[in-house]
Amino acid sequence: MPSHLILGGARSGKSRHAEELARARSGPVCVIVTAEALDDEMAERIRRHQADRPAGWRTVEAQVELAAALRREAREDAVVIVDCLTLWLANLLGDGSSEHWPRLQAEREA
Repeated sequence: MPSHLILGGARSGKSRHAEELARARSGPVCVIVTAEALDDEMAERIRRHQADRPAGWRTVEAQVELAAALRREAREDAVVIVDCLTLWLANLLGDGSSEHWPRLQAEREA
């Protein structure tokens, strides 16, 4: 199955485009989400994304441990959407202090 890396700015339609590609494929769909509802605006965005997804799609939360989630969910017959790598990286980096670098290194290697 081909892989697609969909890039774009905030609110540019990346998720919508990924969902359109997934709907065009057969087989199970898993959406790995990295966002956390840390404020009202993000909570609303998360609710909208959840409402837009078909009921049969699985959702897995992986705010930091993305590699483990990908190992569990990636199968030859499955479509896996990661939403979103930017938020995942921000979660890994935390406040930007050097104490987060080992965790980033471990995830990158995994």
